[in-house]
Amino acid sequence: MKFHIRSAFYTLGLIILMSACKTVDSGIISYDPPGRTTLDQPLDPHHKRTIGVTSTGVWASNEFIGGRMNDFYHVEDNLYRVMIRPENTPINWSSWFSFKVWSEQEQSIEIELAYEDGYHRYHPVISNDSYNWVELDTLFQYTHDKDAGTALLRLDVGPNPTWVSAQELFTAGHVYTWVDSLATSTFVNLTTIGKSHLGADIVRLNINESGNPLAPMIIITGRQHPPEIPGSIAQKAFIETILSDDPVAVAFRSQFQVVAYPMMNPDGVDGGHWRHNHGGVDLNRDWRDFNQPETRAVSNDLLAMKASGVEAVYGLDFHSTVYDVFYTIRKDIPTNLPELSDRWLAGINEILPTYEIREEPFGVASPVAKNWKHHTFGIGAVTYEVGDTTPRDLVREVAHAAAISLMRELIEVEL
Repeated sequence: MKFHIRSAFYTLGLIILMSACKTVDSGIISYDPPGRTTLDQPLDPHHKRTIGVTSTGVWASNEFIGGRMNDFYHVEDNLYRVMIRPENTPINWSSWFSFKVWSEQEQSIEIELAYEDGYHRYHPVISNDSYNWVELDTLFQYTHDKDAGTALLRLDVGPNPTWVSAQELFTAGHVYTWVDSLATSTFVNLTTIGKSHLGADIVRLNINESGNPLAPMIIITGRQHPPEIPGSIAQKAFIETILSDDPVAVAFRSQFQVVAYPMMNPDGVDGGHWRHNHGGVDLNRDWRDFNQPETRAVSNDLLAMKASGVEAVYGLDFHSTVYDVFYTIRKDIPTNLPELSDRWLAGINEILPTYEIREEPFGVASPVAKNWKHHTFGIGAVTYEVGDTTPRDLVREVAHAAAISLMRELIEVEL
């Protein structure tokens, strides 16, 4: 079994790398700054607009859901600059950008991505329709200046828009449409359990074929951080595997239920935020104070289930980072099903023997969703992180294996 346990050395390495790339004068301080969930934080206005350069006939726009482009300039000749700012600071380097560009005449242009209070992170993808996306070629179309923290794109543009984005667009509306399609099943129930700052639905997806309202549950949360689309894709594949006709899934659904909150930050997602909700807060640091309506709605919903007698057996929170990694709970911390995380990860490796499992166990002190699930229900839990550039077919393949492995470990099935 390929099994890598990496302690805090990886996190320390990232901090050192970030410090080397950007000085402390930038205003970007701790990834996990203290006191940031005690009250709402002001947002930097992000105006929706279309900007044109009349002398060259080149236009750029952020006027679509999930767009982020703070300004657009003609620098010289065929070179243009897109300026990108976060919703507020301090913030980590989840430097989201998404805009579309076109030209009155067919021409080749270069676009520099420049950041205020940020650093270029994501390998750009482009689309002609905002649905089908391809990565820019690193030899001819994309250069990342790691010292300057910028990127240079080379594009052929014409009258039809080209979308340029940090990740493919997977907005709140896409997620709502998906969960609506699942709720057509007789044993899948979709409920609005609260509202976001801007009044968007915070929904609960409940999968319960057993007919027992007190069936033990696994808890799934997702999309707390807007740019973390690979994690959202994994969450989708994970839940779809549980709903599949696979014999493991059929047996699992006869004994257990799933309670999922797949879109926790609709305002941040649709607003093109780097990390925070419309209150200017990192939701995955608000699982102690619950000052934000989104985390408060989910925690209150789960506490009501606990009060009614529903027990939990495991928790997952889907995210994205620089590569695939499972942030588990340290093995010396007691949980209701000891060693479940170990057996689960080993099961993924049995299904996908060439896939490299990276695990980083942590304590349960920080106010994140994983730790709240543990403290509230006594369960094992994981922050399921998917790499920014992990091929999407592999994202789905691993999520499928992860769902099968976890279900196998929670049931006894003769296959």
